[in-house]
Amino acid sequence: MAEFVFKIAETDEELAGYFGLRHEVFVKEQRIFAENDTDEYDKDALHLVAVEKSTGKVVGGVRCYKKEGDTWFGGRLNAGPGFRNGIVGTNLVKLAVKTVKSKGCTKFLAYIQPQNVRFFERLNWVPVGKPIMYQGFLHQLMEADLDSA
Repeated sequence: MAEFVFKIAETDEELAGYFGLRHEVFVKEQRIFAENDTDEYDKDALHLVAVEKSTGKVVGGVRCYKKEGDTWFGGRLNAGPGFRNGIVGTNLVKLAVKTVKSKGCTKFLAYIQPQNVRFFERLNWVPVGKPIMYQGFLHQLMEADLDSA
C-alpha cells in the first residue's frame, strides 16, 4: 500500500505538481473551468499536498485561503486517478482544518460538489443553506466543525 506525506507545498516541484494535478482534474477531466482554474486567491493561499513517498509525486491537493476576518475557505480538493479511495482526500481535509485553525480561523467554509457532500459530512462538516450555482455547477456551501480538529 502506498504511503504519503501530507504537508504545505514548499518547493517549486511540489507547487508545479499541485497546479498540474489541479489543471488535470478541474479543467481537463471535470471541465469546470474552460482553460485555467487559477484565480486571485491562489497568490496568498496555502497549498496543501499529498506526496507519494516512494515516487515524490504530488497525488492530491487542496488550497486554503483567508477571505475576510477570521473566515477561511478551502477549495480545489483533488486526488489523482488511482488515489481516490478516500485516504488522500480525508487526510488533506483533516490537514486543512488543523492548518487554518492554527492560523486563527474561526469559520472554515468550502463549496462542495453534491456528490461529495456525504464525504464531508463524515468529516464533521455541515451544510450551510441550500445548494447554489458556483462556477456554473451546483455546489453546497459547507462549514467545518473546528472543535473536532
